[in-house]
Amino acid sequence: MSRYRGHRRGVPPLMLLIALVVAIAAVVLIVINLGKDKKPANDDADTPPITSGNDAQPGNTDDPNTADGNNTSDDVTPTYQKIELKGEEQQYDAVYRVGDAGYEMYTYVDSTAKKYADNVNAVADALAGKATVYMLPIPLSSGISLPDELYGKDIFADQKDAEQKIIGYMNGNVKSVALYDALMAHRTEYVYFRTDHHWTATGAYYAYEQFCKAKGITPTPLSSYTVDEYDGFLGTFYRDSNQNAEMAANPDKVVAYHPLSTEATLDYVDNNGQTLRGKIIYDESDAPASLKYGTFITGDNSYSVINNPDVTDGSSCVVVKESFGNAFVPFLTDHYQTIHVIDYRYWKGSLSQFVTDNNVQDVLFVNNLSAIRSTALVGYLHGIV
Repeated sequence: MSRYRGHRRGVPPLMLLIALVVAIAAVVLIVINLGKDKKPANDDADTPPITSGNDAQPGNTDDPNTADGNNTSDDVTPTYQKIELKGEEQQYDAVYRVGDAGYEMYTYVDSTAKKYADNVNAVADALAGKATVYMLPIPLSSGISLPDELYGKDIFADQKDAEQKIIGYMNGNVKSVALYDALMAHRTEYVYFRTDHHWTATGAYYAYEQFCKAKGITPTPLSSYTVDEYDGFLGTFYRDSNQNAEMAANPDKVVAYHPLSTEATLDYVDNNGQTLRGKIIYDESDAPASLKYGTFITGDNSYSVINNPDVTDGSSCVVVKESFGNAFVPFLTDHYQTIHVIDYRYWKGSLSQFVTDNNVQDVLFVNNLSAIRSTALVGYLHGIV
């Protein structure tokens, strides 16, 4: 017989219940502590999930924390549709050909980018409190529609990085309008010509949308414009690739969008200093194959002015451009009463004084990355600052 037998007693039911509750609480605490350092799936605020599969859209990470759906996190890169490498490759002096498409070889030149920024900043400082200065750096086709397999080659510098460096050199008086991501989101569309170094009017439209966003105005829907099309365009890449047969067999089409206003007029100054009446969209149906890009604002002229009698608020702007700006300007027509277009390669004068004398509200530097890295062209720009 056990010596303790006489001391055993039954455990009261209340005590059993308390012990059970304590045991359950302990298990719950253990589970909570085990999961303390784990984040729920798809709930990381720093790296919102990227959609994939059939629901994925180029350039859109579907981040609910941003108003326009574009990802702003440093940890997530927007996804874009891929472009496959197809066709024979051949390198010329400054052009790299893939099948029937040419691409300008591009290297970023930091010293020239700084000088370009110095010129834009000087104008913005001189006009502070008088006019708003915008800067739109335009990527080349080799930064947007180049086949993915060719990115990273020494002859194709990172144009997104170049854009951000150029923007970084602008001071607080300049409103920079980044275009790279917007164009990349449409990179599989017809936003650049294959046989020429320019963007198409469709590519320029997506830049115009970004400008409207920066200015706080509503862009005209692309579907609202009357469209003209001119087949058979063979541009600078065709010329510089020794008139390649593949390009000749598949020439470009120039698509032009007419402003909504049918009363807007364009006058320009020719090389002899005479002022002539031109057209915002010029009929190039019968033009030689190499000249069809001239449909936009009657080509390159030192100075042009568009007057729109349908806009009567006194609004005006100056567009400082080289030829890339030609396809961009028509989209501005319905937003300003007066648009002054200055091609800094040919125009002589003081830009700041011109803006002051004409009471201009907006100044737009619409310049492509190749021009921004050119010592000669940046020198021309400096001549009008």
